[in-house]
Amino acid sequence: MKITPVPHGLEDILGGNAPDFVRTPGLHMSDLYGSLYKYLEPDRYDTGTSIDPLRAELGFSLEGMLEDALKKRLTADSGRPGEFVEPEYGIIYSPDMIIFNGHTRLGEMKLTWMSSREVPREPSNGFPPKFDKYFTQMKLYCRCLETPYARLMALFVNGDYSYRKTKGATAGPELLAWDITFTRRELDDEWAMVINHAKQRKLL
Repeated sequence: MKITPVPHGLEDILGGNAPDFVRTPGLHMSDLYGSLYKYLEPDRYDTGTSIDPLRAELGFSLEGMLEDALKKRLTADSGRPGEFVEPEYGIIYSPDMIIFNGHTRLGEMKLTWMSSREVPREPSNGFPPKFDKYFTQMKLYCRCLETPYARLMALFVNGDYSYRKTKGATAGPELLAWDITFTRRELDDEWAMVINHAKQRKLL
């Protein structure tokens, strides 16, 4: 047997570099909350390194798979809606999904290497702080969509990491989902914080 490593030749389509992937020019909501979290948690978010294209591609692949599957299980109007523009500042945002199940619900999908150990398994009023950026994004989108309802779906690639600690443990990827209802004050306070930060940073 002879084995020879060769280039895979897919660099040009990984991590949002596919020819049909187009990011509309302009200020995006992710620019705002991304800047905020680089300011709040620089050791975690302002590392000076770019996003790993393979990790980004895994996230895009998960979104595509779940979108197709969920469309078959939800109402005909549910699905990825495309881009919206927030009217006051012209901020562009792109929800993963809009779900119509009695009311309008934002749908967001995440793929993460963070542990699922501390996430709620029963009804709860909060999430661990390490997920704050997810919740900032959802609050901003919900406010713009004028709905307090969201659904977060997250694929935890390594589950709760228990396989590292328990001999014989076989825990692995874990897909979890939560329905979330925000208060109007939560949406307004998050919006004010992000907009104030954006103005201080001359993004607006």
